[in-house]
Amino acid sequence: MGTKAPRSDSGQGGADPWAAFGYLVAGVGFYGLAGWALGRWLHVDYLAPLGIVIGAAFGLYLVFAQLARVSHHDSTDNSKGSDSSTDSDNRSPPD
Repeated sequence: MGTKAPRSDSGQGGADPWAAFGYLVAGVGFYGLAGWALGRWLHVDYLAPLGIVIGAAFGLYLVFAQLARVSHHDSTDNSKGSDSSTDSDNRSPPD
């Protein structure tokens, strides 16, 4: 029930598609609501649609930033190789 599917390290895909969906919905919802409230307060009609567009733009930005971070993280992991060791692995125990 509470188990998560193992993460695929095949290099295909990138990030969780539900996280991308969440960023888009949250951006549209939050900034649309903020634009609506600000528009009601200032008695203008254009702030709600403007907030929705700005929220969608911020959501897309977050999706692309996450994908860039994941792909950068994957490329640095692949460049290290599987048999590389760090300095801490080669240290001898203190006497």
